[in-house]
Amino acid sequence: MIGFSFAGKHSNNFWMAMEYADRPLLPQKRRNDYEISGRHGTVDFGDETYEPKPITVGICFISNNVENLQQTAREVAFWLSGKGTLSFDDEPGWGYDAVVYNEVSAEQIIRTKRASVIFTCQPFAKEINFQQNVNRNISGAFSVDIESNGTQATPARIIINNTGNTVITSLTISRRAERR
Repeated sequence: MIGFSFAGKHSNNFWMAMEYADRPLLPQKRRNDYEISGRHGTVDFGDETYEPKPITVGICFISNNVENLQQTAREVAFWLSGKGTLSFDDEPGWGYDAVVYNEVSAEQIIRTKRASVIFTCQPFAKEINFQQNVNRNISGAFSVDIESNGTQATPARIIINNTGNTVITSLTISRRAERR
């Protein structure tokens, strides 16, 4: 049974199966165009950024006990009420920063054992466990290449710890992104 994980818990923890997941291939590009009085059309100042994207997941519950289903529905509501990483069994190692803003109908769950959950996700999936540590004693010029396997420009967090007694007097960090 294929499923999904959200905020560290898997859907099968709730006797739930995933019927479908509508995952847009490309998120909607953010509009950055302006109308100028006296000019036809608009001027596009496109900045190559994207809107969050909705991912709709169809779920069904595997339970014949109505009382148990009501309790499970409450537990699912609590589970979906926060923020977390949304990942799918058929995309191991990748996930989306996600939150559920839309309501999920308890009546629909009780009556049909089915529901649709709309996750509002950051536009691009991320490698869930990507981390590159470089531990070296450095003196003089030093270069580290960090490669992400994604298809979009990726921000990086660089942490530098001075474990010695010498004061660092000059430090230059430069970023070179290569477009695929």
